[in-house]
Amino acid sequence: METLWQDLRYGLRILIKRPGFTAVAVVTLALGIGANTAIFTVVNAVLLRPLSYPEPERIMAIWPDRPGSSFQGVSEPKFIFWRDQNQSFEAVAATQGIGSGVNLSGGDEPEFVSGRRVTADFFRVLSVSPVLGRGFTKEEDSPGGERVAILSSELWRRRFWGKPAIVGQAVSLNGEAHTVVGVLPPGFQFASPANVIVPMRTNPASRDEGHNYTVLGRLKSGVTGAQAAEDLKLVFAKFKAAYPRMLWQREEGIRVQPYLESLTAEVRPLLLILLGAVGFVLLIACANVANLQLTRAAARQREMAVRLALGAGWGRIVRQLLTEGVLLALVGGVAGLLLAIWGVNLLTAMIPEGMIPRAVEIGFDRRVLVFTLLTAVVTGLIFALAPALQAVRVDLNHALKEGSGKGATGRGKLRSALVVVEVALSLVLLVGAGLLIRTFSNLLGVDPGFDPHHILTFQVAPNGERYDTTAKQADYFRRALEKIRSLPGVEAAAVTSNLPLGQWLNLGVEIAGRPDSSQSTEVRLVTPEYFRVMKMKLRQGREFTEGDTEAAEPVAIVNEAYVRRNFQNASPMEQRLLIGRTGRQPSKVFQVVGVVNNLKQFGLASSAPATVFIPFVQTPDQVMLTARRFVTMKFAVRTSGDPLSLSAAVRRELLTVDPLLPVTDVRSMEQIVSRSVAFERFNMTLLGVFGAIGLVLAAVGIYGVMSYVVAQQTREIGIRMALGARGSDVLKLVVGHGMLLALIGVIIGLAAAFALTRLMSTLLFRVSATDPMTFATISLLLAGVALVASYIPARRATKVDPMIALRYE
Repeated sequence: METLWQDLRYGLRILIKRPGFTAVAVVTLALGIGANTAIFTVVNAVLLRPLSYPEPERIMAIWPDRPGSSFQGVSEPKFIFWRDQNQSFEAVAATQGIGSGVNLSGGDEPEFVSGRRVTADFFRVLSVSPVLGRGFTKEEDSPGGERVAILSSELWRRRFWGKPAIVGQAVSLNGEAHTVVGVLPPGFQFASPANVIVPMRTNPASRDEGHNYTVLGRLKSGVTGAQAAEDLKLVFAKFKAAYPRMLWQREEGIRVQPYLESLTAEVRPLLLILLGAVGFVLLIACANVANLQLTRAAARQREMAVRLALGAGWGRIVRQLLTEGVLLALVGGVAGLLLAIWGVNLLTAMIPEGMIPRAVEIGFDRRVLVFTLLTAVVTGLIFALAPALQAVRVDLNHALKEGSGKGATGRGKLRSALVVVEVALSLVLLVGAGLLIRTFSNLLGVDPGFDPHHILTFQVAPNGERYDTTAKQADYFRRALEKIRSLPGVEAAAVTSNLPLGQWLNLGVEIAGRPDSSQSTEVRLVTPEYFRVMKMKLRQGREFTEGDTEAAEPVAIVNEAYVRRNFQNASPMEQRLLIGRTGRQPSKVFQVVGVVNNLKQFGLASSAPATVFIPFVQTPDQVMLTARRFVTMKFAVRTSGDPLSLSAAVRRELLTVDPLLPVTDVRSMEQIVSRSVAFERFNMTLLGVFGAIGLVLAAVGIYGVMSYVVAQQTREIGIRMALGARGSDVLKLVVGHGMLLALIGVIIGLAAAFALTRLMSTLLFRVSATDPMTFATISLLLAGVALVASYIPARRATKVDPMIALRYE
């Protein structure tokens, strides 16, 4: 310990004596360690930290197994059948969001809050109990059950002042009185936040084919996920035999997956790629600091020789150098941790809403601190190995002679090798960033099927007993649209159940005369001007008109994807669709009167789904009631100028129609489109930043090596120039050496990128993971940077005075 303490004190004095070297090394290490710590903090919170429920490994996600699809929605009949027929789960529950939220009254002024529906066993599956009151009963989770609600702890404290007497009191949700039966524990989280939770009120007689439920189950004690999967194979076979027409889109079975894996499945590849990318940044930083250490080792060669001559062993010298390296890395680690704190705050602010599950849990804990410490120690050992290995190869006889350059060749080769590694790693990072830039550019070039410019959107939730029929809601929308159309600058206005690039609403749709054609299909409830507002194109037939009233013949418009899926050999204008069968309620027959272009719904990179549009006023009551369980009605207003400038006037006008209905989620359609590519923008930005850091470090590395070469060869350059060499000859010599290193690094980097970029193929759109243009462009970019980094010291070499150089050393 005494020797170690001596090494630490001496190493600290060495770092203080060379503040320039120390500052550059610390900044370089801080970038590498800080970036790694920031990304690991996200990975730890999202992928590694167990869910905050008792025995979370027993919670499983369950959904239909369809080849090539990751969609996890489950229909109500399937959920009920799976719940009642399985032998592996002690509890199975379903949940879904309540559109965009609910109108809450009671206490202070009405407000729009987030909500969720759950079945009676939801809290049993999670093994969570309310801190006040109780959970839901099976009677409450039935079609005729009492209207009850459970509040989040945050809402209870904010709106109801944290009074225990809230249990048993009534609050108004969407105009309907609900009795509060419980309050959730503080900090309770499930998927997306919810301030109000109400019973699902499942219907055992339901035949609703809309796949809108998320289903979870808690395994019985001692039962494994594999055993549950085998059990559900039997359940699927029973369901298939009983309801063959309710299988959905090549459904082959039932998937069972740990809930944490299911929750993070989509974002896991991205986080692992980012973790690998920052690992490359750290390796580049290590190579740079190792080069700095080699430069310093050259200056300390005589010191090491004296130590050895005085009796120090090779082990003692190596330990001293490794101690200095680790000490430098620890200082860089502290700076990196401070940088990571800022970086994590920036990251969480950059993360698009809903993109990364468990984002609210991102933060530092013991595991992150241990990771930072280990990263710093390992980093210090890695970059200290280079000078340590050189130290043991010192020739004492030559090193003790003043002016000897012995050993420079060996160090030069190692420094060159490190530069090659830097260039190769930087190229891999930059190619990844380039592919994501191409992906983002390709997405922006996709035709969404509508014109997003000059459209104002917002939502209103006319729910409750005052709006419990289609006629009542249609009357509200009619009056609201009249008010909006009277505003200056409004060209057209419409209402829809779903805006593009947003929520989905799929219901069972059957083609008349084809009983085997019933499929879960995207259905949109719209008012007549919707297609004009969105500037969609009519391909056949006609659009909806004001004459399509409740008393008129029900009509429907389908999109091209629906025609392609169902009417390849028939005219769509001769077809009739059956929509609205729920439980014992019969379907309503709609005559197809038009075909419109496809419109992107699930994202610009996804194919447009087969969609049926029906006039809102002709929507069956049971379809309207089903729809408002999943979606909140949206307004779309086309304006002649800036759409957001009309938001205040729109709010004011709608309050005159019904002062109890708040206007929420006011955005322009351009903002919605921008938000739809936020995931790709986030990926591109982060990997682009890491690539840029790698490029700068690689340029610094090349510059450092070439400066070192010029310094080592000053006498040689002087002799060449004294013998008649021109400045251009020297320039070619130095630049050629730098470009050779860059070329070797580019070749190695291309091979590595060709292998590694395949891992990010799921993040790409309309660009190959081995896109030749991207590879070529990045290679030329790196070559250009290497040329500049080599040219600067080369120019300095051309200005060497031969007389001074010949007296060098």
